[in-house]
Amino acid sequence: MVDSVLLPPPPHRADGLRPGGWWTRRGDRILCDLCPRECLLKEGDRGFCFVRQNVDGEMVLTTYGRSTGFCIDPIEKKPLNHFLPGTAVLSFGTAGCNLGCKFCQNWSISKSREIQRLSERATPEAIAEAAVATGCRSVAFTYNDPVIWAEYAIDAAEACHQRGLKTVAVTAGYISDVAREPVFECFDAANVDLKAFTELFYQHLTLSHLQPVLDTLTWLKHETDIWFEITNLLIPDENDGPDELQKMCDWILEHLGDSVPVHFTAFHPDFRMQDKPRTPHETLIAAREIALATGLKYAYVGNVNDAARQSTFCPNCRELLIERDWHELGTWNLDDGDCRFCGTALDGLFEARPGDWGRKRQTVDMSKYALPIVSTDNGSDAKHIDAVFTQGISSMVQKPPEPADERTLDDQQQRAIVDAAAAAVEAAVLGHPLEWPDPDLGGTAARILSGAFVSLKRSGQLRSCMGLQGQSIRLDEALQRAARNAAREDPRFPPISPSELDQLDMEVWLLHDPEEVTERGEDRIAKVTIGRHGLQVFQGINRGLLLPGVATDNNWDAETFLDQVCIKAGLPPTAWRDDATQLFTFDGDCLRGRVCTTPVSATTRGFGGSQVAAYADFCNANIKALLTGGVTSPYLPGALDGEVQGLLLQTNWMGNARPVVQGRLTLNTGMPLQATLFELVQEIAGRLQRQIGPRQQVGLTTDLLILDDAAMHGSTDAIRLDGAERGQRAIVVTSSDRFSLHWDRNTTPDQLVDRCLADIDLPASTRGVVYSLRGAGTADTFSMRRVPQAVIRSGGRPPGVAGRFYPDDPDKLAQQVQACFADAARAGTSSTGQAWPAAMVPHAGLRFSGAVAAGTLSLLEIPESVIIFGPKHTRHGVPWAVAPHDSWQLPGGDMAGDPDLARLLAEAIPGLELDAEAHSQEHAIEVELPLIRHLAPEAKIVGVVVGNGDLDSCRGFAENLAVVLDQLDTPPLLLISSDMNHFATDSENRRLDELALRAMETLDPSRLLRTVRENNISMCGVLPAVIVMETLIRRGALSQHLRTGYATSAETTGDSSRVVGYAGMLLG
Repeated sequence: MVDSVLLPPPPHRADGLRPGGWWTRRGDRILCDLCPRECLLKEGDRGFCFVRQNVDGEMVLTTYGRSTGFCIDPIEKKPLNHFLPGTAVLSFGTAGCNLGCKFCQNWSISKSREIQRLSERATPEAIAEAAVATGCRSVAFTYNDPVIWAEYAIDAAEACHQRGLKTVAVTAGYISDVAREPVFECFDAANVDLKAFTELFYQHLTLSHLQPVLDTLTWLKHETDIWFEITNLLIPDENDGPDELQKMCDWILEHLGDSVPVHFTAFHPDFRMQDKPRTPHETLIAAREIALATGLKYAYVGNVNDAARQSTFCPNCRELLIERDWHELGTWNLDDGDCRFCGTALDGLFEARPGDWGRKRQTVDMSKYALPIVSTDNGSDAKHIDAVFTQGISSMVQKPPEPADERTLDDQQQRAIVDAAAAAVEAAVLGHPLEWPDPDLGGTAARILSGAFVSLKRSGQLRSCMGLQGQSIRLDEALQRAARNAAREDPRFPPISPSELDQLDMEVWLLHDPEEVTERGEDRIAKVTIGRHGLQVFQGINRGLLLPGVATDNNWDAETFLDQVCIKAGLPPTAWRDDATQLFTFDGDCLRGRVCTTPVSATTRGFGGSQVAAYADFCNANIKALLTGGVTSPYLPGALDGEVQGLLLQTNWMGNARPVVQGRLTLNTGMPLQATLFELVQEIAGRLQRQIGPRQQVGLTTDLLILDDAAMHGSTDAIRLDGAERGQRAIVVTSSDRFSLHWDRNTTPDQLVDRCLADIDLPASTRGVVYSLRGAGTADTFSMRRVPQAVIRSGGRPPGVAGRFYPDDPDKLAQQVQACFADAARAGTSSTGQAWPAAMVPHAGLRFSGAVAAGTLSLLEIPESVIIFGPKHTRHGVPWAVAPHDSWQLPGGDMAGDPDLARLLAEAIPGLELDAEAHSQEHAIEVELPLIRHLAPEAKIVGVVVGNGDLDSCRGFAENLAVVLDQLDTPPLLLISSDMNHFATDSENRRLDELALRAMETLDPSRLLRTVRENNISMCGVLPAVIVMETLIRRGALSQHLRTGYATSAETTGDSSRVVGYAGMLLG
């Protein structure tokens, strides 16, 4: 009999349980050596962690292959700010935990004792397959601590590494010395939760000890190359004292050095510590300041909205390197991990460009990555079965695709395939088992493809399109996966609703003959045949695919098709010209049909009236408790829970005309019902505390609307409401920056659409999307909307980008401005000013574009007032906004605004509003001001940002602008603030910029707009340019031009692989 086991033994047990490692026999018991808790277990006992158990005198892991919480997150959510920023990470965990934190934020998982109910089956290979298939760069072992499921974690990490994925441990670091190396060596990065810096805290609030965690941190730093960051959750009056924080920071600096990032995160009341308040924002700020003052280079705050303190700054020159808004990246000033401003290397793992996953969270259904079940009557296939189990589908050897002459399908086979795809879509939508009319698919089921896609359209508009391409696969398997994913998993759209099934046209694409295009540059165009080929591109972690029909549907030529597949991959449009981009063509056969021809009834019912009423009463009781200091409960015992797509709470009291409304809407994904309701309750209570007193609280009432089963009904210029009349459905109309929702038991869907459109008042040239959702509510009507609201603030406009786009120190700014004009003079573009009515200047940081802008401005005679027209780079404020400010604050001295002229413009130009919010963080106007101040410090500045539009809307803007200018005694200078193309190679960027500049030099604004859009040139200020040129035409003032300069960012950074272009031009 074995007396001691260190590393995990081979996975062989007749009962299927996974033998565990790190245990020692002690008489009739076994001692767990995995963590410092050292549980001593008799037969049948489970450890403190619950997942490790003594079975037959041996340690087993009961959760091997049983996981939960599969979601795609931004890597910053782990949190890891210095490890592949912006990329997607597949997160998962299991039940159980080896700590007993009373403040656990993941208690529904870590404290669960219902492994079967909570978990999905997921082999290590399936996890790696899911991560690769969903475009993740890494896999995070999280929620609970991977230490307790080490055997599973080690195998999963190995499978991930075989697929080129990075692995991330989110851990408390509570592990024994003997297990530390074999467990952690399988990870590439870790976030270690240093919960406090006192033994008392660890003993009383986590039922563990501090020293083993400190030992893990020290070992990670000095014995491994694993990148790690530290999280410290600050709990009011428990671990947030300045003395304790100072001791912790001192220890980190002494034992780990100054380069380990530390995240100070906000506590929210959870699990058994619901008597504690949320962490004040000021506490987080103070902790960060202590860390920085101690000498730690990187300190962040988390779980709060604080972009400045969540962003990364160069530890040497203090310039902004990585801008973060929650988990979404903005400004990126790194070149291969080095500061673009001073060249200092930033600690961590960085790629040439950041990921673009954003802040979204996407659930992953692991069932579609499950391994196939192989049925056999004898043991001859045992080795094959084992290979499938241990290596995964992608490593199975398939026979090559069949030649083209063997791919012909007769009418019967085509019908069989279409019928099978329709059945698979319907089964996925309704949650039924899949039963194909003809499992053999007319004799085609075993044919080998390189991939398959199912595309669903409603009234000609894309509703979903999903599939796979790139590995040999049986037709029936490819068809089933593509159909199911099209029905439920397209991240761009909500899952298909049963009410839509009879409205959907379907295309089934069977893909063959992928072939790499080895030609280079423009020679690749000739290898693409429109109508035959689909395209797939790869560059680094970016990949994109377009089916053959996309080019024919849009009447694209081969070059445009190549541009568009690069855009689909998140690459610059012309990246296909770059040798670093792999390009593949493939053939596709398209079969068409309908999903079904008659309406289908949903098999799942919505929430019943009594259920919704019970939830409403529960919420009302919680709101009252929060207002009066009573006891709240986040979960309604015994009530139905699950995922929903919308929740609205509206609370009112006697004598009040309008209820307080708080809601959530997630059309493409779901959200947990009970947890989200409690968040809404807390938000409403916070608002009511400022509005009502004790007497009104007595008569408080709350109504609730629960929404699910979202369906799409087209864009606002082609609405199809078929299916929306089935049941009590809410209508939602959305666009990029606004939405409106209405639910009314006594109103028709088309009337609800009219209400929504009236609410959101779509700007000219903007289309919205119309949805309906099944609703169950306790009141007759509910509504909610979010529309950008103009904010008028008098006084000076504070600097929004000082310290980022130009120095925030007055002396350093003055030196940089002088340098810009000196560089312009050396380039020969500086001269005595002349009276031109308009000009274009770039607006990147002064370091990059300042010389071109200075040279252009120095050629101008700057009048009393200047109107600067720039693009709208931020989501703040209204789409067309003129700044209402009296002045523009700058380091070293303000510039005057012209609020009277701004007001005149807002009154005369439909759609243009006075709005300080749209200008608060906008750099397009602000970056020009230090240069203008140098030349004309007394000039008055009016700033206008333009967020969207087309040629007609620009012409309407210009027509009214020209009328205003004609009334002025001295017309202002019209200044276009615009950079040229973004993020192509230097040579390609120059080619595209030349196309745009030549179009601009024709003095035909429509040609400029057409050239930019047809060639996918990312000239951010093209609409301001069109508006200004159209205005000059209407005033008879556009007959000549002068190009004043051109440069790219490569001239500053030396990096020609990804540049931005800058140009100057005079117009008159």
